[in-house]
This record gives sequence, structure tokens and C-alpha cells, in this order.
Amino acid sequence: MTLIERIPLLNDQELLSLLANARRLDIVGTPAQRKGAAEVLPQLELEASKRRATALQARKRRAAAQRATAGAA
Repeated sequence: MTLIERIPLLNDQELLSLLANARRLDIVGTPAQRKGAAEVLPQLELEASKRRATALQARKRRAAAQRATAGAA
């Protein structure tokens, strides 16, 4: 299994850590490290974006449910 295939299986902390490392290597890494980072960064960014959107939707649903509960009381 390649690193790119493993990205969806990472927990949130692992994803954020790998994303931070890839961003760092993309700036200050050796040419080989920059190439590797460039290959995985788009996939890491996409997965992080999906997770942020999912978390935001969950927060909105919880807030709406709390407002509905408060309004019914």
C-alpha cells in the first residue's frame, strides 16, 4: 500500500502531522524530498479539506439541534 493509498486511513493527528511535514519539506527539503512532498501534498490537502468540511457540517447540525431544543423548551 502506498502512502497516498494510506492517507484516508490516517487519523486526524497523523494527517495533520504528515501534512505539516510535507509542507516543510516542500520548502526546505532536498530536491528528492521536495519531489516526494509535491507528489503527496495535493492528496493530503484534499483529505484535510474534506475532514474540515465534515467537521464544520457536524458543528452546524449540533448548533441547529441545540437551537431547536432551546426553542422548544
